[in-house]
Amino acid sequence: MMTVTTPTLYDVDYVDWIAETVARLKAKDFASLDLENLIEEMESLGRSERHALSSQWIRVVKHLLKLEAQPQATDYHNSWVSSILDGVREITELVEVSPSLKNYLRSNEVKWYQKSRQEASIETRLPQAQFPESCPYDVLDLIAGNYPESLRYFFVIE
Repeated sequence: MMTVTTPTLYDVDYVDWIAETVARLKAKDFASLDLENLIEEMESLGRSERHALSSQWIRVVKHLLKLEAQPQATDYHNSWVSSILDGVREITELVEVSPSLKNYLRSNEVKWYQKSRQEASIETRLPQAQFPESCPYDVLDLIAGNYPESLRYFFVIE
């Protein structure tokens, strides 16, 4: 015999489910909360923040690597610099809202750097060996506006 499952509000109308959940939380009506989906959504929020941080970090470092590896590729410099500044701004906002993400950043830098290095190699068509084995940048220093000496020329704003 087949069991028929009735769809929940979460399944039918996500936005309405959120409004209903918020109303129940405000009313302290905890007994009628859809805890299974609420827990899933809360966990998802943390994952999406961490994913956003890793994506921005990888992008920033990849473009820094490309700037240093291809100083003659002047047609791309403005795009890379713009991408770096945008990524640094995004990272800044993420860690301001969730300071604990700094610890997450620190614990994943080595892994993320390898992705940045690989992507920079593919996009520049240069061998990975041409890029440093370990990350030469501290993204938290970049947030403070401290760019490596070799790249400061690109980030001088007058």
